[in-house]
Amino acid sequence: MSPEALHLLIIAVVGLALAYKSVDLLRRPRPALLALCVALLALVLALVLGYAPVGGVLDRAVPGLGWIAQHEIVFAGLFALQVFLVCSTHAPERRPRAVAGRAVVITAGMVGLIGVWTVAQSAEAPDWAAVRWAEQPWSATANLVFVAWVAVSLVLNSRLTAHWARLADRPWLRRGLIVFTAGGWLSVVWAGHRIVYIGTAVMGARLPWDQRFAELVLLAIGLCTGMVGITLPAWAPRVAALRQWLAHYRSYRRLAPLWDALRRATPSIALASPAPWWHMEYRLYRRVIEIWDGRAALRGHIAPAAHATPEAEAAALRAALAAKLEGRPPTAAPPPETRPGSRVLADEVAWLERVAAHWPGPAGSARRTAGQDRAS
Repeated sequence: MSPEALHLLIIAVVGLALAYKSVDLLRRPRPALLALCVALLALVLALVLGYAPVGGVLDRAVPGLGWIAQHEIVFAGLFALQVFLVCSTHAPERRPRAVAGRAVVITAGMVGLIGVWTVAQSAEAPDWAAVRWAEQPWSATANLVFVAWVAVSLVLNSRLTAHWARLADRPWLRRGLIVFTAGGWLSVVWAGHRIVYIGTAVMGARLPWDQRFAELVLLAIGLCTGMVGITLPAWAPRVAALRQWLAHYRSYRRLAPLWDALRRATPSIALASPAPWWHMEYRLYRRVIEIWDGRAALRGHIAPAAHATPEAEAAALRAALAAKLEGRPPTAAPPPETRPGSRVLADEVAWLERVAAHWPGPAGSARRTAGQDRAS
């Protein structure tokens, strides 16, 4: 992948994260989320300005404008990220003071960077996309000031999010904070690489790899990880719910032959007003109840100790169904149940699926074959 393609990929990933969180902001506006969206917007703008065809337009209008605009926007984004963290972790009455303190620090960094950039632009007039580090010390200093400031902010943010990840009581929020923290530390690696590369070049040495591509790779890893962490608490529960729905649907279908056979023998077990298809857990729950109701209606025809194994249970149910359909009279005193029931739906479904695997038909045969293959 070329550096240009990698740069566009980073812009796309951050842009998707911004779009996703913006939809959430429109649905439920709140200060913390607004600050996060501003931070993501600043990051997108900075990345766009860092793309040579776009930044070059500003540089042709005012030499060096693309570079300083990009980096000042990054400072603004760091401040918005700090506001997001303050709104997420501070009580409302403590937020104004905390935000004001961070505004002073960020403003000092922005003013300092403008000062060094002005000196570098006047004394060296560098090509900011290809600074000669050893020959243009003021330009190198401007880059080092910016990267050092970003590195310190990333370290502080990562320590804070790591602390709150340990305290989070919601599983997906905790996982999101952990991933976001990992993205922050990976971005610190990007900053450290840039500092080392520039510092080495200033001292007259040169590291044997391309600086731009290496930093784009590190930046892509750090930012993509961070974007996953930021959005994880919102989309991961939906993915988990979809997986659960699919699991319930598979179980619902696997129990269909067994349920249908019992319903044909005792039509009254089918409850009225079927649940909508999207309530799959409820549909599965009802199917389990109806199967057990159908079995209860056959108790007078079921042989004792039918619950010994799923295969024995299936055989006993087939025999009981045949006896009922042939009109044989039920036993006057049905045998007691030998398998205790469970209040956990998953346990009942697992047992009935094993029984259904021994039920006549293509589905049962396929599941028996799959089970035998796994066992072998």
